[in-house]
Amino acid sequence: MATTMAKALNAALADALAADDRVVVFGEDVGALGGVFRITDGLQARFGDTRCFDTPLAEAGIVGFAVGMAMSGLRPVVEMQFDAFAYPAFEQIASHVAKLRNRTRGALSVPIVIRVPYAGGIGGVEHHCDSSEAYYAHTPGLKVVTPATVGDAYSLLREAIDDPDPVVFMEPKKLYFASADASLPTRTEPFGRPSCAGPAATPPWWRTGRRCRSRWRPPRPPARRAGTWRSSTCAPSCRSTTPPSPPRSGAPAGAW
Repeated sequence: MATTMAKALNAALADALAADDRVVVFGEDVGALGGVFRITDGLQARFGDTRCFDTPLAEAGIVGFAVGMAMSGLRPVVEMQFDAFAYPAFEQIASHVAKLRNRTRGALSVPIVIRVPYAGGIGGVEHHCDSSEAYYAHTPGLKVVTPATVGDAYSLLREAIDDPDPVVFMEPKKLYFASADASLPTRTEPFGRPSCAGPAATPPWWRTGRRCRSRWRPPRPPARRAGTWRSSTCAPSCRSTTPPSPPRSGAPAGAW
C-alpha cells in the first residue's frame, strides 16, 4: 500500500510508544499540533500529554532534559523543529549525550533519539535548510542515521529508539511526502549495513538519505559500475585509523 515517509515515521513513533512505556516524545509543537511536518500527528491524543508533549523554545533545554530522563531509565525521542535550530543544543549533544557512556565507564547509557528534519529542497529560508549531518557524524559517541526510503524511515527509527546509545536521526524534509509502496511494520537493513538502491553490484559511490533517491539514474550500458549503494548509518570511531606522524626534530626517542 502506498504511504509517505512522514506517515511511516509517525507509525514508527506510535508503535514504539505502544510497545514500551519508557518511550516519551517531546519537542516544540509536537503535541496538539503534531509537529510542523505532522510527524507526531495524533500521538498526544492517543497516548496522553505525559508521553507526547510540547516544550519551550529552548533546544539546549530540550536535549538537557532528555539527558536526565535517559539517565533515569526513560527513552526520550526529541524533535529539533528544523536542522539549524539544533545548533544551540550542540554543546549538550557533543559534551554530554555523546560522552556519558565513556565518562561513566559504561555505568550509564543514554538511549536518546534526536530527530532532526534536515537539508533543502523545500524552499526553506535561513536556519530551515541546513545539511548539518557532518557535525554529528564527526562526533565520537553518536550514531547518525538518515532514511532514504519509506521502509527505511520506519525500520531505522524503530531501531534507533531500541538502541541503548544516542542516535541523531536526520530526516530528509524533501522526502517527507514522497510516497512509495510499503507494508508497515517492516524491517530493512540494520544499522551499519549498506544496501544497493540500483540494479548492479560494484559500489562506485556512496549516498545517504535524499541524495540516494534524488540523484540516482539508471546506468549507461555497458557501464560496469552501476547502482548506488545506500548507507544509512554512520558511527564515528574513537580510534584513529591514521598512522602516527614521525617524532618532531629534537624530541626524545619514542615520543610521538
